Amino acid sequence: MLATAFDRIDDFVTVQRAAGGPTVEAVELLQRAAGVGAADRAVVAARAAALGVSAETLLLGIVVARLAVA
Repeated sequence: MLATAFDRIDDFVTVQRAAGGPTVEAVELLQRAAGVGAADRAVVAARAAALGVSAETLLLGIVVARLAVA
């Protein structure tokens, strides 16, 4: 399952790089595909601050985990 999630992330990165790099919209669409919406991103930002980690890193972990179980 985890390998599949990373394959999906790799596919996303490959397509985005070919188009000149990921856009904010593309990243938000990937997050939405993993079931992470705007309200969830706000929760992640608050939790990341409380944990002392970057929100981007925490969000990537969540997206990978959600894609792994999808």
